[in-house]
Amino acid sequence: MLARPSWPGSHPQTHATARHIAGISRFRGRSLDKKLLHVLIIDDSPDDAELVVEALRHAGYLPKSQRIQDVSGLHTALGRESWDVVIAETDVPHLAVPAILDALRHTQHTPPCILMTRTISAADMAELMAAGARDIVFKNQASRLAPVIERELAVFRDRDALNETRQMLAEMQERYQALVDGSHDAICYSQDGMHTSANRAYLGLFGYNDVKELEEIPVLNLIDRSQHVRLKEQFRKAARTPDGVRVDELTAIRKDGSQFPAEITISAIRMDGESWHQIRVTDVSRQKHIEDRLQFLHDHDPLTGLYNRDYFLKALGDAVTTAKGGGRTAVALHLDLVQLREINDRHGYAVGDRLIVQLAEHLRAKLRDGDILARLGPDEFAVLLPDYTERPGADAAATISGEFEEISMAHDGKPLTCRCAAGVAVIDASINGVEQVLALAYQARAAELQSAAEAPPVVVEAVPDRPSATVHRIDRGTPIPKAIENALRNDGLRLLYQPIVNLHGNPSENYEVLVRLATGSTELMTAGEFMPTAEQAGLSGDIDRQVVRRALESLRNLRTAHRRATLFVNLSRAAVLDVELPIIILEALRETGVKGGSLVFEINEMVLAEETQKSLGFMAALRKLGCRFAADDFGRRLGKPPLPQSLDYLKIDNTLVHALIEKVGGAAVVQQLIEDAGKENRRVIIKNVEDAASLAVLWNYGIEYVQGNYFQLPDMDLNYNFAGESIDSDQATAGWTRPER
Repeated sequence: MLARPSWPGSHPQTHATARHIAGISRFRGRSLDKKLLHVLIIDDSPDDAELVVEALRHAGYLPKSQRIQDVSGLHTALGRESWDVVIAETDVPHLAVPAILDALRHTQHTPPCILMTRTISAADMAELMAAGARDIVFKNQASRLAPVIERELAVFRDRDALNETRQMLAEMQERYQALVDGSHDAICYSQDGMHTSANRAYLGLFGYNDVKELEEIPVLNLIDRSQHVRLKEQFRKAARTPDGVRVDELTAIRKDGSQFPAEITISAIRMDGESWHQIRVTDVSRQKHIEDRLQFLHDHDPLTGLYNRDYFLKALGDAVTTAKGGGRTAVALHLDLVQLREINDRHGYAVGDRLIVQLAEHLRAKLRDGDILARLGPDEFAVLLPDYTERPGADAAATISGEFEEISMAHDGKPLTCRCAAGVAVIDASINGVEQVLALAYQARAAELQSAAEAPPVVVEAVPDRPSATVHRIDRGTPIPKAIENALRNDGLRLLYQPIVNLHGNPSENYEVLVRLATGSTELMTAGEFMPTAEQAGLSGDIDRQVVRRALESLRNLRTAHRRATLFVNLSRAAVLDVELPIIILEALRETGVKGGSLVFEINEMVLAEETQKSLGFMAALRKLGCRFAADDFGRRLGKPPLPQSLDYLKIDNTLVHALIEKVGGAAVVQQLIEDAGKENRRVIIKNVEDAASLAVLWNYGIEYVQGNYFQLPDMDLNYNFAGESIDSDQATAGWTRPER
């Protein structure tokens, strides 16, 4: 046996060894403290093989070795084990070094091969190193073996990590390419302004079948020529912007020459050491359509398609500015459909809506280009006539009012007509603002509602220094002011009741009190028709007092019949300003024995907003008696300062209800309004429900209370069967059927 050389001292084994030997590549990531090392030794001398093992032990390794000396043993060993290092004698009989190196190259993890020899020529050394040997160690210099192995293992680790990184990079590139190719976004890559590649979405968007068609086409050729300068600047900017730049309002050009609005995002990237651009193109045709539709809904009434109140007020403000600057004079008309509420109450809101649509279409056809026709409220219209002088403006008012006389709609075999009260205001340099125009037009319109029954239509224009009215008369038996005075004197106001139904099974009896006025004809006049005149005549407060007293008498009769009910009573602006009314209500409650909690007073949202302090004082006084409050026509002031918190109910404005049911512009706003009301413990009431389909929609929005002719027309008797009224979610989904009465 050959003498063993002197080796450096070994390091103590640590417990980390067992943890480091796990994994596919056992040596990857290890430290160089004592570690298990799988060594394949190719040598025909057992003693020389033992010297190798001892040298590795002294170097701090725990060698697990196998010695082989022929081709068969080599293939068996390579197939059975994954080796960290192969140490081969250069002169093994029948097993040449080139054959060993070739066999190692065909293994899954090619281990480094280190040759050991006693003597070798320089030419043979160069040949073996060129064939793939990692190093050659002379057996009389065995101390070099451990450093060589450490170096080769480190190289192997680095090579293995590099191969893994390359594989991961290739997989990432494949995944990225798959994402780009499969993306619905239109993406292309360009260099020096030319297309180099594009995904299927890009080709489809521009009408090309193959990317080869684009390779000779500059990117700018797909954009309208007028926008090239702006787009070039954005390409230059993208090189300085890490997150890329977005360019909107571009006009893209397809292969067939057709155009579409586009938005482009440009990102500067580097690939293979070169500068490229990634370009993402979005067809915004649908987005533009939606934006245009939203703008239309923002500016227009959903029922008629006419301009809405906000748009009209803006146009009116522009007209005032023009007139004050010495520009053209304009005329504003305020139109009131004086019979619409009666039609709604008698025949239902569906009939009234059809009549409104017919009136809107007829008026729109009669106006000039540039005239602005708007719907301000349920029964209010307005017209702005630019470039009109005073007299022609009055003539136009008479013509428009007369148009209403020509329109009728058949219902149940009978014609329905709806007459119009029109107020005129001239907009010239003397006008101070929009508010003055509206006030003048309103004054002129209100004068009509005080006119007597038989007089023919007369037009009198209202101008800043001469306010007056366009006069049309309501075809009734007795003039309205006289009829109101007679009713107040003789207790002649008629009270009708309409149920307010809880959709969630609560059988509590709730009715709204509706007041009607007899004028000598067979038909009763609705509050919407006679209350404006009553307010002008200072009689609305007297009406409120009589209605409250009569409502309390009805509640006393119900209590005598062992029925509990809540009545919702409308109050006018005069009631809020009437400091004596709370005292009168207190005395009436004591007289009738009715509890204040049986009364819910409805006050119009605009009154609550305009008379905030007086409303707060009025409600505080009645709350001490147990009374509750509701805001009527709630939602007209969306976006304005909130109403007082002392409200128990919100009766949503009809226009917002229509948006909610028809799911048109504004529906999301109404949903949010309903959600906010629930958080504030306010109960929402939807009025004017006319059909089962609308009811099913309202259920799905979580509405609690509903009211309308679908349930029952206003009636003098309080005989509605609330116990038979409920709806569950399954019924709502399928479409609800009203229970039998």
